[in-house]
Amino acid sequence: MALAFDAVASGVGSGAGPFTYSHTCSGSNRALFVKVSYYDSGDSVSAVSYNGAAMTFISGSKIANGQYTVEWYYLVNPATGSNTVSVTMTGPVFDIGVTSISFTDAHQTTPYGTPVTGTGTSTTPSVSVSSAVTEIVIDGIVIVHSGTLTVGAGQTQRTNEIGGGFIKHAASTETGAASTTMSWSNSSSQVWASSAFAVKPVAAGFKAAWARGSNVVIGSGAR
Repeated sequence: MALAFDAVASGVGSGAGPFTYSHTCSGSNRALFVKVSYYDSGDSVSAVSYNGAAMTFISGSKIANGQYTVEWYYLVNPATGSNTVSVTMTGPVFDIGVTSISFTDAHQTTPYGTPVTGTGTSTTPSVSVSSAVTEIVIDGIVIVHSGTLTVGAGQTQRTNEIGGGFIKHAASTETGAASTTMSWSNSSSQVWASSAFAVKPVAAGFKAAWARGSNVVIGSGAR
């Protein structure tokens, strides 16, 4: 029982929303993370949910002029099966890109480590995250839509899409180390914002109890 990638899904749009698409979660000790990338200077995210369950804000990064934003949300023990991811904004946005990534055997009380954010104008967006070999680092980025965006070495690209006429949004994962750099390269220098963190594995005590057949309850799941 080791922390593992489960599934990914994504959607793009513009306007008032809400923006919805389907994501399928499976396995045990589940955790779901949703990245919201958007271009707008006056509106913001008001709610993110999965199967009607509200998701909690983790971290966000916004460039200086406030137009390009990336944010992460999470939900522990999400419902299994195909369910709806829904993102509601405070008003119409020019472009939005949403990515959902689920994991199995994730920690059920502290599913992620300290988030790291970054912004800049360059061809090489990157942030470095403190992590461990038992963890998986996840990052999300929003960048001006111009040029070709390529994921960094050692990372697994989970999404890389054009949000519309203004942004690209992307996300990736990589097995953790003492320090894990999450990087991208773009063929032209553009404004970008990034947010990343380490996803943590299920608690060792829980795994040991599960292996012995003990009745351990975490959240709404029982083993």
